[in-house]
Amino acid sequence: MTIFCPFFRDECKGHECMMFRNEECLFVTFLQVTPSENLEPQESMVSSRYELNEVEIPDWLEENTAEEIAEEIVDFKNRRYPNEFIDVYTISDIFWKEKGIDKTQLPSDIRDKTYNAISFAQSIVRKEKEKIEAEKIEKEYEQLPSLVMQCIDWARENGLEKLTIKDVGGFIFEKRLDITPATRRLIYTKAKIEMKRNV
Repeated sequence: MTIFCPFFRDECKGHECMMFRNEECLFVTFLQVTPSENLEPQESMVSSRYELNEVEIPDWLEENTAEEIAEEIVDFKNRRYPNEFIDVYTISDIFWKEKGIDKTQLPSDIRDKTYNAISFAQSIVRKEKEKIEAEKIEKEYEQLPSLVMQCIDWARENGLEKLTIKDVGGFIFEKRLDITPATRRLIYTKAKIEMKRNV
């Protein structure tokens, strides 16, 4: 069981601590209640001593690496909030709360592990997002010729001789298209060139 020091908010260092003198913690001694005259000095010391908090560290938190904990955080996010954009720090707060763990009460080495896990989880989520984005761009690229022709037809229907990026935005909005900024720029460039050719 780890002894937690509320003064330094870290694991008790014992003799290595600057607050430890003559086999006593000066912090604990300072917090002692004034002994009652009716009690023996030894009894008074025991009854009035401020008890240091003992933080029980779950086995899985001690045994798993930061990378393994990060995978748990990401899995938790994907199960609980699959279609919502919630930043990893918010997700991790919910994750630790549900596990019944207050990171501020953990020894420094375990606390560092939790922060590293959050950082790894953020990296995993970012890579997943980049992968999904790349797959979406590839699919949109296959549809690009059709999208360009639809945009040109839309422009002509609206009496436009030239296209601006705002016009393309209007086309995308009216057609309720969910496309990436990269594809939007390609539609604008290709449709603009095609319209110039046909003038």
